[in-house]
Amino acid sequence: MLRKAAPRWVAIVASARQTNEELWLIRKLAKKLEAITDSVPRTGEGDRLLLNADRNPNMTGARLMGLVPAVPGTNLRMIAEGILSGRIKMLIVSGEDVTKHGIAADILKKLETLIVSDILPSSTTELAHYVLPGCAHAEKRGTFTNIKGRVQKFMKAVEPKGNARAEWEWLHELVFSVAGQNGFVTIEGLFNQMAQEVPAFVGMTWAGLGDTGANAEI
Repeated sequence: MLRKAAPRWVAIVASARQTNEELWLIRKLAKKLEAITDSVPRTGEGDRLLLNADRNPNMTGARLMGLVPAVPGTNLRMIAEGILSGRIKMLIVSGEDVTKHGIAADILKKLETLIVSDILPSSTTELAHYVLPGCAHAEKRGTFTNIKGRVQKFMKAVEPKGNARAEWEWLHELVFSVAGQNGFVTIEGLFNQMAQEVPAFVGMTWAGLGDTGANAEI
């Protein structure tokens, strides 16, 4: 299905609550499909000490992967308009209920294909043609980049239930299937490959992160 998608027919909404590895794979898929991308912004009042105004834990990672415009969320309107005009025929949503962020249910119904990955049901999953059950952060491993550019890894605490899979697993299969390539099948190998391709992460390795992490070039 994705192999047959024409350039710029596809849009992707990636959550800035996803890991660096997942966001990197989404970016690779977006480049292959020439897709427009964005993330849902979440902001609140910060205290300039412990609490940042950006409530997304990995918006820095989304920026470093080139998934968001200068002002995150501004492409969401373009995506909605593209669906309404018929230019965008396929939407991939990962970890967000876009009906709450400017892409209403009546707009989603105009899509030829809606693919959604999430950990909970929502108005968006209800309209999806394909639903991929994802994992909560406690059910997978990966890395985040905080607002100061510190890259840190987290470890799995519990096993996922049912058919749930870490998003990076199905994204890995999807990306390299579309690209006709082989990729790494472990999170360690995936991070190391990402670090070779993303300028801000060059020189990093999964093992080198240790328990305290390392600073990205931001």
